[in-house]
Order: sequence, then structure tokens, then C-alpha cells
Amino acid sequence: MNVLAVSDFLRSLFLILVATPFILLWGCALWDLIRSDRSGWAIVGWMLLILLLPIIGPMTYFALRKPTRSEVDQKYLADRELQRAAAARPVGGPGLGPY
Repeated sequence: MNVLAVSDFLRSLFLILVATPFILLWGCALWDLIRSDRSGWAIVGWMLLILLLPIIGPMTYFALRKPTRSEVDQKYLADRELQRAAAARPVGGPGLGPY
């Protein structure tokens, strides 16, 4: 058994299963921050938090950021569609089978 091969396998497994999701989270947080319409100092503060705390920083950013106007509109339209679908369902019935 070649110890070097096992070491390379474990390193690759670590990169694929652990490091890659965190790198993607970090990159998505930075991309979203750059696209946002925040002021200069707010961007600098969030960027420092994201860069200095690589795992907790992006999670904090996504938890505390305000949704964009398009996200609010999409949520509103989805809620209206759910209400419309609920209103279209029949009320009552014999209780036999799904409706």
C-alpha cells in the first residue's frame, strides 16, 4: 500500500467535499456584495468581515443582508400564486381521495 496515494486521495476528498463548498460560499458572498447598491463604507465593512472570517463572515452576510427589490417582488408573486391555487381548490366533498 502506497502511503502517498492514500494521502493524495484524502487531500482530494477534503478539497472536493469540504473546501469547495466554503470557497463557493465565499465567492457568492463577495459577488453579491459587489453587485449590491450599498454605499462605499458599507461595502468595505462587509468585505472585511467576509475576508477576515471566511466561513462565518459569508453566512453572517447572507443572514443579515436586506433582500433586493426583485427578491421581494418574486416572493410577493409566489405568495399570490399560492393564494390563487388555494382559492381554486374545491371546499368540502365526500372525503374520498385527494382533490
